[in-house]
Amino acid sequence: MPAAITNGNIVAVAAGGAHQLALRDDGTVFAWGNNASGQTNVPSGATNVIAIAAGDNHCLALRADGMVIGWD
Repeated sequence: MPAAITNGNIVAVAAGGAHQLALRDDGTVFAWGNNASGQTNVPSGATNVIAIAAGDNHCLALRADGMVIGWD
């Protein structure tokens, strides 16, 4: 896990094929690992996130307003 997210503010984690996601308590998402399909390029619209999921080559984030954002 990158040092940038080890200060205790993580509320959820998700693992894909070769990448990982972490959800911070402020609703932001941090991604790291294999970026062959853009998995670690978290979109700017991924704010106020309340849940995350990761697949083999894609990521999903559920915002508090009910919108689902997906990227790969």
